[in-house]
Amino acid sequence: MKIEITILGLLMEENLYGYEIKKKIVERLEDYVDIKFGSIYYAIKKSVENGWVKKVGTEKEGGNPERYIYQIMPAGRKYYKKMLKQYFEHNMIHFDIDIVLMFLNSLSADQKEQFTEDRLEYIKDKMNVIREKIEAEEKNPEENSQIHVYSYLENHLKAEMNWLKSLKKGEISLVEM
Repeated sequence: MKIEITILGLLMEENLYGYEIKKKIVERLEDYVDIKFGSIYYAIKKSVENGWVKKVGTEKEGGNPERYIYQIMPAGRKYYKKMLKQYFEHNMIHFDIDIVLMFLNSLSADQKEQFTEDRLEYIKDKMNVIREKIEAEEKNPEENSQIHVYSYLENHLKAEMNWLKSLKKGEISLVEM
């Protein structure tokens, strides 16, 4: 579902070819979403078969293979809006780290402490990157701004950092987890 939402959402903005879709995903979301290149082409193919997207032209540069340019169709716009609504109404709130935390008790006390320290450093680094992105978006507001994504991520990182700090202070026991 997230691949389809991403592809259709990008095509709502403009017509693109497959590599441009991948490039925009990397530019906007970098390592905040894990979408493989092959998955993008599979989802595009599925979208074409379902009538959500159509090939509207080709482009060829130098000796490179011909690239198909895709455009979202009215059925795709309708499906995209339906998926967004479903996602907001039915998706559980969870984060990948939740699975790891479920098994934190399998670590020794020293390992748990190291996990906390390492994770805090990682979160601090990510928050600095996100803060830079937010500041850049605020300086150059665009129609396709990603500030809402970055501020959302920033708030989640702040919450996780506060939780990790409470672990360090002993407000939440690592032994109890």
